[in-house]
Amino acid sequence: MKKRIMSVILSLCLSFGTVSAMRIQVMAEEVTESTQQQVPDGSEAGQVGDANDVAINEEQGLSDGETQTNEQVEPAEQGETDEQFNSEEPDMKEEVPQEEKVEPVQIPCMDEEGNIFYITDDVSPSVKSVEYRSARAVNDYIVNLRVKKNGTVVNDITKYTEFGTGDEGYLYGLSGTDAAYLGTDEKGRVKFMISGVIGLVNASEVQLVNRKNVAMVSSYYADGTNIIHRICLNMNSGASASLKVGPQQSYMSAGTTYYSYDGHYFYTDYSVMLADYKNNTRKQSINPNNPYYNYYQYLPFRSTTVYSASQLNSKINARTDSSSKMWNIGNSMVSHQNTYGVNALLMAGLAANESAWGKSPIAQSKNNLFGLNAVDSSPGASANSYSNPDACVRNFAEGWMSKRYLNPKNSNYYGGYFGNKASGINVKYASDPYWGEKAANIAWNLDSDGSDRFKYTIGVKDADGIGHTDVNVRKDSNTSSANIFTTGTQTSQAFLLLGELNGFYKIQSDPVLNSNRTAISDGSGKYDFSSMYLYMSKGNVIPVSGKMDFAAPGTSGSSGNTDNSGSSGNSGNNTSHTNADTLAVRRGATYYFKYSLSNGAADLTFSYGRAGDEVLIGDWNGDGVDTLCVRRGNLYYFKNSLSSGPADYVVRYGREGDEVYAGDWNGDGIDTLCVRRGNIYYIKNSMSGGVADITIPYGRVGDKVLIGDWDGNGTDTICVRRENTYYFKNSLTSGVADATIPYGRVGDKVLAGDWNGDGRDTLCVRRDNAYYIKNSISSGVADKVVLYGRTNDVTYAGTWR
Repeated sequence: MKKRIMSVILSLCLSFGTVSAMRIQVMAEEVTESTQQQVPDGSEAGQVGDANDVAINEEQGLSDGETQTNEQVEPAEQGETDEQFNSEEPDMKEEVPQEEKVEPVQIPCMDEEGNIFYITDDVSPSVKSVEYRSARAVNDYIVNLRVKKNGTVVNDITKYTEFGTGDEGYLYGLSGTDAAYLGTDEKGRVKFMISGVIGLVNASEVQLVNRKNVAMVSSYYADGTNIIHRICLNMNSGASASLKVGPQQSYMSAGTTYYSYDGHYFYTDYSVMLADYKNNTRKQSINPNNPYYNYYQYLPFRSTTVYSASQLNSKINARTDSSSKMWNIGNSMVSHQNTYGVNALLMAGLAANESAWGKSPIAQSKNNLFGLNAVDSSPGASANSYSNPDACVRNFAEGWMSKRYLNPKNSNYYGGYFGNKASGINVKYASDPYWGEKAANIAWNLDSDGSDRFKYTIGVKDADGIGHTDVNVRKDSNTSSANIFTTGTQTSQAFLLLGELNGFYKIQSDPVLNSNRTAISDGSGKYDFSSMYLYMSKGNVIPVSGKMDFAAPGTSGSSGNTDNSGSSGNSGNNTSHTNADTLAVRRGATYYFKYSLSNGAADLTFSYGRAGDEVLIGDWNGDGVDTLCVRRGNLYYFKNSLSSGPADYVVRYGREGDEVYAGDWNGDGIDTLCVRRGNIYYIKNSMSGGVADITIPYGRVGDKVLIGDWDGNGTDTICVRRENTYYFKNSLTSGVADATIPYGRVGDKVLAGDWNGDGRDTLCVRRDNAYYIKNSISSGVADKVVLYGRTNDVTYAGTWR
């Protein structure tokens, strides 16, 4: 199953009977062309404003003449922090690449829509124009994993030793050719980075090339909606695959190319990236305090999909036909998810990646959807056979996942999620360094309507991608509790966060536990989501993706005491908070923020904008904290921190007379705008002008409107109020309300917020300075009453830290 590679000759691959998108097998299918959907025309197109044109000042408000400048960042000096490495360019005088006959190879590829296809590469991967000299210069060097030092093309795996742990690893250069060159150690081994792992390899096994002599390196591209990873397969020909790795982040600019060899920290300059890598830091990245973690790549398998068996069938069947072994497989996957605790949507992504959507020879002849036991030497012959696809799904969920890859007592355990070569199932399951991204890419596409994404909160140990901390995982939320297992020293390890207690995070257990949660159970693969949970110290984990119920992403600060097993490493921490909404009151241009639902003085006070400004509240950059936006006409001045000073950026949208709301309409963790005209809503999914992304009618012209996530699915929708009756809609569609309740009095002022941190917004009615809070969408008496501020204050709800 692990370390599978591709034969050089297509006919041999077909004779093996193996096909896989990520493991090196071949299938004669044509590429499926994707079609682009028309964008609905909504509001009048306004252009994106320039945040440098107008600034908001604490004392003076908006000044048309004031400008904001960005501070220039000086690149760090290049050099190694570890003395055993040097930062000189390599001495390449010893070996000169030999001329070699090019044998065409078939390379399995995937595009961002999850289509699997194959290309014939008949261009030599050996970079012939390298300058063989030993001199200090500013040139960037790249490790070519497809070619040995003497120029011989490699058609086998490359073995390496992980720097920082000493673990042995392997990868296949035909699935990812280029790696960052970080230096050479005292033994002459090349230090490189690819797919999150930093490895050491014998210098004779790889080719070092000057970046100026190659046609392409791997990179990321922000297309305005998504982040696309372009994976280099041949640095001479420019052959590449492309994967969707999640929504474009607020710190990215559409149309811009970024560099990264871990997918967490991004750079606009390749040389600056190498300087950071060599100095063991990420401080010069564009997101040094906000590492990006691809949701489906790091979502633990110990989770469930929102899709029913029939819904999953529909999604899978839409991508294939009845000859596929994945046809109607959703029934099996959901059933075994519920028994063995392995997410059905993630299983579908892995199966489609491994079996070419159920049409590979192994899938067709052996009902093997997951490449189980298809080893390098004889993938077709050694692969397991099953009586039917359901038997294969059961064996995968129970035997391979629940008992092995999700069990810390098993040598295959490096974290219970797709991951990459630094952590996760990808470490031992596949030699393709981007296997985890490919399976996640398919999950993103299967979840095309966005119902499943960001349902859970994902926390990561060593989120900086540098540390290697071995962390205790305990039965209960105290250090005297039984230690059930330790995580291991792999970096960037993900866990599913369920809550927090006494300075610990409650996590979904990766292994199956016995009935009283005192030990790992090896005898059964059956899993109970409600009873199988454990605890980790908050100081060792930061939330990085999902609903962000507990803390904002980042790698600085303190989130509690650490509880390590004694292994050295670097663990990124941050300031934590529960994601329950609290109150803020406004008097003129001064805002008074309360960090808890309680009486008493404000916890934070500052001024912003003008007394007459219309104000919107939202999480504009996806960091888990709500901040302010002031509106003047159809210009919106956004602030990404709770502080005075100039706006971070300005956007023009809609018309001056529009009613405007803010919400997270697509579940990407970032609030954007919606304008209302009559009973028509024009919704924008990005911080930009232009036409609306979604246009829907709902309710009546005279309705009052509230925005919130009423069902806890991670997306905001509309509620209309008529007197004291509320009509809730759980999707951005027309039609009848999903829930209708009466609450409070006709004359009440009303706020919506997630008051108890359970991920669902509910109502609060305000009478003078008393707030009557309800924690469910239901009638009846309030669950909590809070007194705050003055009778004539303007009030807002949000998560302020």
